[in-house]
Amino acid sequence: MSQRIIAVDDSDIAQDFISATLAELGFEDVVSFVDPRVALSAIERGEATADLILMDIMMPDIDGIELCARIRALEKWSDVPIIMLTSRTDMGSLSEAFLAGANDYVTKPFNRIELQARMRSCLRLKSELDRRRSDETRGARRRSAQAIFEATVPSMLGSKAGFQANLMALSPAMQKELGLIVFRIDGDRDQSDAARVQRKELQRLVAGLFGKVDIPAQDSLAHWEDDLFVLGTLHSDRAQLEQRAQQFIKQVAAASATVKEGWTSRRLTVSACIVPPSDAAVASSLAQGIQGVESAGKTGAPGMISFASTDIGHLQENGQH
Repeated sequence: MSQRIIAVDDSDIAQDFISATLAELGFEDVVSFVDPRVALSAIERGEATADLILMDIMMPDIDGIELCARIRALEKWSDVPIIMLTSRTDMGSLSEAFLAGANDYVTKPFNRIELQARMRSCLRLKSELDRRRSDETRGARRRSAQAIFEATVPSMLGSKAGFQANLMALSPAMQKELGLIVFRIDGDRDQSDAARVQRKELQRLVAGLFGKVDIPAQDSLAHWEDDLFVLGTLHSDRAQLEQRAQQFIKQVAAASATVKEGWTSRRLTVSACIVPPSDAAVASSLAQGIQGVESAGKTGAPGMISFASTDIGHLQENGQH
């Protein structure tokens, strides 16, 4: 592979592990920085180039979130994919990373196959953006982007990378017309092997149930990651988004599936967080939706619908389904 990768991590041990892993995956052109300030300086001065950046969140002086935001502020680096490497699983840090412009994250100690899949998805996204940018006129790019988005008919759920590509293909004006619904399978994230197997089964079950819901051709529905799903739709107000969310929640409820938790069982349910169209950046809206549905799933009743805090300043329960 010819892609150049920049790895920023203040741990020498982590850098050695990253370099060895990337070499096994076929990425030989890797530039490592243990000091985030040196990395930022090299990038700002044009001394460093990359097709993708791997970046630790927890670093001294400049943490990964600040470094990500400062790189994103540079025009030539606005579309270079950034994957955060973190041992922290709290959604606060991950949401901040998305707000700063991160494309994805991998939790340490990362799985080699998972890292490879996420890197390839990000690199494909970068290639697609570069290809679209080579179109002859700005108007042609926008017409192409709109056609791609509206042609997404998810008879099967799309991937996270495909969903991101659809969103980033929208013109700035169309992004302001975009509403989002983030769904989460209710229940705690048990880290046991048995629980992980069950979560995968539940994800496949919910994906199948979601696929049965009729949605307009302009909508884009995808499995975001783990127990999160996301739907993007154009020109829908808050009431229409709530109605759409209820369709998915009721579809799962109608299946009457159960989930084993220890010695007991509970009904399978999903919660949703609605993010109406706004002037906010898409990454910010996604982060707010993820935070909102996480809060709803942990503190609210099962099958809860909430609104992103940026919309009304607090989470609002709309009833159990």
